[in-house]
Amino acid sequence: MRVRVTNALGPMRAVERIGGLVTEDGLIEVMSSGQGSIGNNTNGQRELYGGSKAALDMLMRSFALRHALDRRARVLRAPRWVRTERGGPDARLSIAESIPKGLKTLRAARTRPGLQYLDDSGRTVPW
Repeated sequence: MRVRVTNALGPMRAVERIGGLVTEDGLIEVMSSGQGSIGNNTNGQRELYGGSKAALDMLMRSFALRHALDRRARVLRAPRWVRTERGGPDARLSIAESIPKGLKTLRAARTRPGLQYLDDSGRTVPW
């Protein structure tokens, strides 16, 4: 339950509370994961984590549909595997490599209203 609250319910509670404060030309980003992609699930591992991120993706999609007339851009971002405490020392990207990629992706996404599910290179992640 803690994983679900942390990865799905917590972020959506924040979006629901502060989403309306984002300017019309602003962007709402939620940190998802490629492991939340049902289409990318080819190895059946990390079910609790992946399932919590899939739940986040569904909740964010529902939020976007409920606010379809709102022109704000929304992004579920899957930053790939980053060397953090959670990612571990074997992760492919350092934080210093990941942040500029994420910012570039978000800057480009800001001009496209609606919900997008993107990786750190701006490519669409399958639902």
